[in-house]
Amino acid sequence: MSPSRRLLASSAVVALVVGLSACAPAVESEEPVVEPSTSATPEPVETPTASPEPEAQPRVFTMPADCTVMLPPERVTELTEQNLALLGGPGSLYGDEYFFNATPEQLAGGISCVWAQEGVDLSSLLISAAPLTTATRGQIITDLSAQGLNEVILEDGSLTYGVVGDEAAAGAQFNLLTDDAWISVINAFGGDVFFDEAVVLANEVLDHNSE
Repeated sequence: MSPSRRLLASSAVVALVVGLSACAPAVESEEPVVEPSTSATPEPVETPTASPEPEAQPRVFTMPADCTVMLPPERVTELTEQNLALLGGPGSLYGDEYFFNATPEQLAGGISCVWAQEGVDLSSLLISAAPLTTATRGQIITDLSAQGLNEVILEDGSLTYGVVGDEAAAGAQFNLLTDDAWISVINAFGGDVFFDEAVVLANEVLDHNSE
């Protein structure tokens, strides 16, 4: 076969391929299909709210039945170790007959208790407790103020009236008044040490008889 025939044959093949390509249907491009999201919609998260704190209820003072239960047992033991005996007041050795005259706390419906050494006047410790009401509180405050005692208002609204006294003659005195209680302590001895002891004793009586 001559070279001119091979060239023609090749040209015919090229022409056939081009013709077939022209006749082939155009391929349409497919649009992307957006699939619906299958992820779950997040549930709203509830923010926990703090519960309000319950308001603290005021303590209620209950009058002790007698002098034997006025103070905590450990304090009674300590007084006994100091050779102080319960001589006056309900439940004591001599009862209320120990007093020649009623104390202001007794007149207010309370009790007074004397811890002392038998026959030793300068050893006495007088601890009293009386209930308070809105009807009686005002007059008691007036009476204590008239004695020239130092007044202090505590953070909880309680009032205190006291005098430090001195080591020579005047004894220490401390009064604690809440809304419903009047606690008083009179020590035969004066000075800072015995006044501080009176403050501690008064608060022990209040705490021991309050709920």
